[in-house]
Amino acid sequence: MKKSAIVLISILILSNPAFADFKEHFDLGQQYLSNYQYSGAITEFKNALRINYLDNSARIGLINSYLARGAYYANNEKNWEKAADDYRSALFYMQYYPTAEAARNSVQGIGPVQNNLSKCLSISKFDTSPDSRFAKAKELRAEGNFAAAGYEFNQALGNKSNIKDSYTQVGDIMKLLGNDPKAAEYYRKAISVSPTDISLRLAYAKLLDKLGQEEPAVEEYNYILTKSSDNKDVLYSLERIYKKKLEQNPSDSDLTSNLGAILQKQGKLDEALAYYKKAEQLDPSNINTRINVGTLYQQKGDYKTAIVAYDSVLILYPDNINANLYKAQCQAALGQDKEAQQTYKKILAMDPANTAAQNELFNSAKNTMTTAQFIDYVKKNSNGADTSGMLYDYALKLHKEGKLADAILLYKEVLPKDTTGEIYTNLAIAQGQMKDFNTAIATLNNAKTKFPNNSEILTAIKSINDEAIGTQLNKAADFFNNNDYKNAIAEYQKIQPATVDSMLGIASAYQNLDDYPNAIEYYKKALELKPTDTDIAYYIGALYSDMGNYSEAESYLNKAVSLNKTNQNAIDLLASIKEQNNSIALDNAIKLYDEQKYDESLDLLNKVLSYNNQNAYALYYRGMIYDAKKKLYEAITDFKKALNLNASDFTILNYMIASDYDTLGKYKEAYSYYTEYAAANVPDDEYKQYAKSRAEELKQYAEK
Repeated sequence: MKKSAIVLISILILSNPAFADFKEHFDLGQQYLSNYQYSGAITEFKNALRINYLDNSARIGLINSYLARGAYYANNEKNWEKAADDYRSALFYMQYYPTAEAARNSVQGIGPVQNNLSKCLSISKFDTSPDSRFAKAKELRAEGNFAAAGYEFNQALGNKSNIKDSYTQVGDIMKLLGNDPKAAEYYRKAISVSPTDISLRLAYAKLLDKLGQEEPAVEEYNYILTKSSDNKDVLYSLERIYKKKLEQNPSDSDLTSNLGAILQKQGKLDEALAYYKKAEQLDPSNINTRINVGTLYQQKGDYKTAIVAYDSVLILYPDNINANLYKAQCQAALGQDKEAQQTYKKILAMDPANTAAQNELFNSAKNTMTTAQFIDYVKKNSNGADTSGMLYDYALKLHKEGKLADAILLYKEVLPKDTTGEIYTNLAIAQGQMKDFNTAIATLNNAKTKFPNNSEILTAIKSINDEAIGTQLNKAADFFNNNDYKNAIAEYQKIQPATVDSMLGIASAYQNLDDYPNAIEYYKKALELKPTDTDIAYYIGALYSDMGNYSEAESYLNKAVSLNKTNQNAIDLLASIKEQNNSIALDNAIKLYDEQKYDESLDLLNKVLSYNNQNAYALYYRGMIYDAKKKLYEAITDFKKALNLNASDFTILNYMIASDYDTLGKYKEAYSYYTEYAAANVPDDEYKQYAKSRAEELKQYAEK
């Protein structure tokens, strides 16, 4: 389907400007535009606007350049994304960049440009949701395409979560483009959405200051100081503004006093004092200046001089809250606790809701009372006010200082006010630090019923349990290391629920007491708690081995090796036990053979040979059993293997093999083995004599 062409929209350029540098850029922009050099035109018109951001001619020239290039990208190159960016930029300069009046003059041209942009976005399948447009705006800004980004940030306002950031970003873009009034407008909009954003308000205040709007700038700076009293940027700006105001009104006592207050906050105390004195000369009745003088001396640490300043106010105005409050603070700083408390009580009598006085009253009382006395004092002097926050803060302070008993008293006092589980948790931590683990766990279990979704309570329970167990383990280990195994066992058994470490401790203690059955029992309990521990399985196997229970020993050692193929201790002991078990089995098999219990003996011999098929003795006796059972071929096979493995001990086997071959009619083979036996270094008994004679008889078969 054929796509419809993008319509080229042009807006009439109004007039030529007159500024020299500006005119040079402007004329170049027009020249480039008339020669269809759109990118060059855009650059020059932008340069012109940076010199005079309000010039309508340069703005409209820039709009026309964007529109012309956008149409070229769309119609000639089919590059819908680049075309869209140019239409976005054009719309930004038509709708958002200019004054409201200038924007109204462009209103007829806005609709067609929006249609062109919509076509480009549709063809490129651009997601026009607010979040998508916000993401696109950030991308465009990162690329340096500020105008297009500014347009898209304005389209992202449909999602409430984007509003503050979008306004801020557009404010930043306007500032970058030199349009400070518009930047201030957008910052103001952002602040209306997020009034507590200090960095945003500071940017706005600085911009107002730059624009010469001193009163609203001061208002913003003062707000920032209420949230951040030592902001050097703000204080410097206020100092500059007030000095400028004083140049215009040198006899204004309020301005003079305010400048002193600003200098005081900057720490320029001597300079501040000079301005305060001048303010007093200009208006001796201004008590705020006297109070400021008092706070300055108070800041210097000269509390006596500060009190003189406050008293000069209180003589005239005994009910002045600030003068009384600051005086009481100075009295407390001088160690005049009783006098300070009386002054705080005076303030509270005038203003019962004055939390500053109340908190200071109680802080002063802390210095002269035990914690229990202080709690009682607060109850009597709170005048119905909620003091739980202050008491909790005091508890935290004492807790940090390691004064655990006092902290616990305060935590318990404010516990009924706990709405989150935090106080319960801190109380339990303090109890745990005092090694009162049972009480700490009880506190946390109570908290868990009240705040079942608080994960910190569960974490604290685990932590205190671990600490309690650690303490008990250390105590038990001390007994163990001092060879007091019975007391060590008693301490380990107190640990509930049982842990791997406590079970291992008991097992080791019993082992040192040579009580192997109990040691094995507790090693097994440890293994139940940690079934993948190869070392525990080895310990059990080793104890069974020491007790001579090789069958059980072999079972646990096999388990140890299955859990860890490189457990060399288990591997070596297992090999030793298997060898020993085989030796015992061989002895039993020989005994059964001697008793002519051939079948039972054969079963044992087969087991021995299944472990070690190179055991010459087992092969010998199995051969003898086969011989007795007339299984001569099987007997000959085992005899030959035994002979190959140990010819020196089993020379007689040459005779046995020869005899069996002789019985089977294998005379050639019989001759060979008779001859071998007859030539051996064995006693010249009846067997040797028979071997010689029989070999002579069978000699004829050897020659065939």
